[in-house]
Amino acid sequence: MQIVFWVSAFLLVHTYTLYPLSLPVLRRLIPSRKRRSTTGSLPRRVSILLAAYNEEKILEEKIQNSFELEYPRGDLEILVGSDGSTDRTESIAARYAPDVKLFAFPQRSGKAAVLNRLVPESQGEILVFCDANTMLLKNVLQKLLAHFENPDVGCVCGRLILHDAGETALSIGESIYWNLESEIKKQEGHLGTVIGANGGIYAIRKELFRPIPTGIKVMDDFFVTTNVLRAGKAVVYEPQAIGSEETSLDAFGEFHRKVRISQANFNLLPRYIPLLNPLRPLVAYGFLSHKLLRWLAPFILIAMLLSNVVAVASSKYYAALLVGQFGFYLIAALGYFGNGRTRRYKFLLIPYYFVSMNWALLLGCIKAVTTRDGGTWNRVERAEARNPQSAGVSYPPMRAQAGE
Repeated sequence: MQIVFWVSAFLLVHTYTLYPLSLPVLRRLIPSRKRRSTTGSLPRRVSILLAAYNEEKILEEKIQNSFELEYPRGDLEILVGSDGSTDRTESIAARYAPDVKLFAFPQRSGKAAVLNRLVPESQGEILVFCDANTMLLKNVLQKLLAHFENPDVGCVCGRLILHDAGETALSIGESIYWNLESEIKKQEGHLGTVIGANGGIYAIRKELFRPIPTGIKVMDDFFVTTNVLRAGKAVVYEPQAIGSEETSLDAFGEFHRKVRISQANFNLLPRYIPLLNPLRPLVAYGFLSHKLLRWLAPFILIAMLLSNVVAVASSKYYAALLVGQFGFYLIAALGYFGNGRTRRYKFLLIPYYFVSMNWALLLGCIKAVTTRDGGTWNRVERAEARNPQSAGVSYPPMRAQAGE
């Protein structure tokens, strides 16, 4: 039991601490992907793909935001796929024809199915996948496309900034967690091994797109970008290609979204195992450390707690460790029973968010094993998005984070 305890503790420390710390070391040992290459050429035709379900509150602002992007209008097309929307989503998109191409699918089939239908209709060499509630800075396409001058680059992940719309611990914790994730993606990007882009803003070469599985819940952004890695192309990160979103207003809705994400990842876990190919050690190391161990963290935590309970009989040292574990979960519980109003008690945020995230992972895994529901999704209510252009918002390069 002592061995189980220490192995479990090491795996947790590795995925949350040692792996992020190892990336700058690997960056110094392995040459970074060069942004530009004299053997490549800059793609011209670009397609922005939006899968929408009942997005009447935000779609018009999103379309206007897309029109304001600094890119020749003749080389840019916007495709909106309505997945059986029952509000004004389709009528709003139709008003902007022919600048916006609307594909209205009367029966809901899920985001993956919508994207599968939109891609063959697109004319761009580069496909930009974006969420309806993600507002982009004007220079996003310029920043993304510059990397495609290197023919080895197959996907470019942008930087998503979350604005804290709610006051709940879950939404605040999400913002803190996402800032850390962005830093990890930046370091992985230097190695060309970003393990899954964020769905808010990323771009790929059209020829690298593979149909996304339908009929089950799936994280389309993770599936699409890991297919690029499996094809032998680099996935890089551009910290100055910025999109912004509001965090969820509803803590329960945000938690449910995390359960859905967990279920989607476990649904396709067998398809992701080839990423552990030892012939591509950087990809294998990244997937194991950044994703697989994170997904398995709830089970590692359970093993750590149970082995600690058994090991208490052998030493008072393990009794102290057990008290520390229970203390951590108590602090997390205080964050929950504090009704999420934890700005005054920020020390509660990390334990509460950590436990909530792993509880969602566990529930998602159980649902993946016990249910086979379809690939449709329900919107998580968020605050009205703020267009960074119209609001006069700009984000500096942030050299300390961007590493430029």
